[in-house]
Amino acid sequence: MFKKLRNALFALTALLSFTALAATPNTVSAASSSKYTPKYIKRQVVLKLNCNSYVYDRYGNRMPWFNGLYGPLGYLKEDSYVYTTRNRIERTDKDVRYFTLFTKYHATKYNYGFVGKKYWLPYKKINGHYFYYIGYGAYIKARNVSLINDLPQYSNGEKAMITMSGYPFTFDSKTKKIKNLTKKCKAGKYVVIDGLRQFTDSDGIYFMDTDQPVYARLKGTGHGTTGTYVDVAALRTKELYTFYSDPEEGSNPNYRINLVDINRLEDYYTDTKKKK
Repeated sequence: MFKKLRNALFALTALLSFTALAATPNTVSAASSSKYTPKYIKRQVVLKLNCNSYVYDRYGNRMPWFNGLYGPLGYLKEDSYVYTTRNRIERTDKDVRYFTLFTKYHATKYNYGFVGKKYWLPYKKINGHYFYYIGYGAYIKARNVSLINDLPQYSNGEKAMITMSGYPFTFDSKTKKIKNLTKKCKAGKYVVIDGLRQFTDSDGIYFMDTDQPVYARLKGTGHGTTGTYVDVAALRTKELYTFYSDPEEGSNPNYRINLVDINRLEDYYTDTKKKK
């Protein structure tokens, strides 16, 4: 009996020691403040959350405890930073599900924001969802991340339903040619959107209203600055407002996913080509 009690005490001591280790500042942590230290960029991948996020194990089950979170209902708070055990993001040219864009800023040149080279944090697909490994057997959903090392995270495509039937059009930014398609996008059909843009007078599209509408590019119809477009007004708001925020309507609490700004891409490609 005393031998069993001794073994139980040893096991409890080991568990408490591991729990204390997991809670030290050098391990994974989720800061509730909005502060972010750039020094972590070179030696540690830091994620910012766009919503409250549960922590999962490698099988996609909620972890019973993690770094001060106890019980299956414990979660990391929205806007908090997760300091992972990952040490870098990787350069890629592949069509990865989630990625970030980085352009070095130079005071004497144009700054195009986040439209340059593509980087990603390798993820793992579990039960149909994409997860980032944050260390010590723990994962969070990649979709719940807004920033990677203080750079916006982008999605390579978001699904949305067409609510108003209409004819999409193709646009080539090099030739400025617009072609209206004869095949109608019918209401009730789901499409995948991979970028947003507005058109200007220089594109050959003229508007009576100064407020230019925003168009969504259908994934798989082009690359760079070309493609087939539909008006965002034709998309169901339930899906639309997760990746689009109307500036005239103020803040959008449902916005959490970034899509590529094709206008910025076009400016970037045009200007860098001139500099060569």
